[in-house]
Amino acid sequence: MRIVCVGFNQESLVCLKKFQKVGLPVCGLIMRESQTEKKGSDYQDLSPFALENSIPFIQTSDINSYDVKQWLKFLDVDVVFIMGWSQLVDGEFLKIPNMYTIGSHPSKLPYGAGRAPIVWSILEEVRDSAVTFFKVVNKADAGSIILQKEFNIPSNSNSRQLYNIVSSILANGFIELYDQLLLNSICEIEQDMSARVVRGKRIYEDGYIDFSRMTSHQVDLLIRATTDPYPGAFTFYEKTKITIWGSEKNNTDGYKGTPGQILAKNKDRVLVQCSDSPIWIVELEFDSVDSNNDKVIIGSKFDTNRGIF
Repeated sequence: MRIVCVGFNQESLVCLKKFQKVGLPVCGLIMRESQTEKKGSDYQDLSPFALENSIPFIQTSDINSYDVKQWLKFLDVDVVFIMGWSQLVDGEFLKIPNMYTIGSHPSKLPYGAGRAPIVWSILEEVRDSAVTFFKVVNKADAGSIILQKEFNIPSNSNSRQLYNIVSSILANGFIELYDQLLLNSICEIEQDMSARVVRGKRIYEDGYIDFSRMTSHQVDLLIRATTDPYPGAFTFYEKTKITIWGSEKNNTDGYKGTPGQILAKNKDRVLVQCSDSPIWIVELEFDSVDSNNDKVIIGSKFDTNRGIF
């Protein structure tokens, strides 16, 4: 069976390494054009893995391009595993594999289709979720379900922790599907579209921490949801953007201020007043090279005016 994998991110590399370990053959790999790997992005350059393991690959910014489709036809592919890709494949692409194009989504479809599923799961405080594998069709996350691997999300998880859980389940699920394909035992279950809930795209401004309106619990959720491998929650101090990668609940009494006010500092932590109570924010990353935690003055405020961006 000739399998081509599609991916560009860290979870894709987790899958490929597990495939190699169990002997799942990959005859080709579609990946993104090379870019910089950095904190706040889950992009992963897969070309070193492909070269090391002699896997033919093509790099593209458009999975529906003529070159990609011709390359797939040349490989005479049976099944395409889409491990991670943000662009929908078109109808012409779907006609190329001899058997299936299989996609995946880290939510319990039909609930949670759409964008940023890991971020939304943290924000919604979801406890029971799934990685859903489905037959890819022209509509996002809407094809027949062929496997659904349920799991629990530990309380107080952040996106990195959940991402790692999902990556492992994703790899194991594709391996399970490979075995089913060999046995010709794939079972398709149509999704109940009346129960479908599509989560919306999240934009830059959604990561802004508004200390004047948000409770400490809401601030904690936002920071945990948007931390690496995503761009992070942010605020401003004297018009300098600060990305905040972590948070800790304040378990000590004795501090109270106005929203956005800095109440205390401790190494890489800053205690700031939210609309109801204070919270510790940790791992502050300042956009300005001249700014750091030492520049933050106790008693001053983080900017609470959205008009600054």
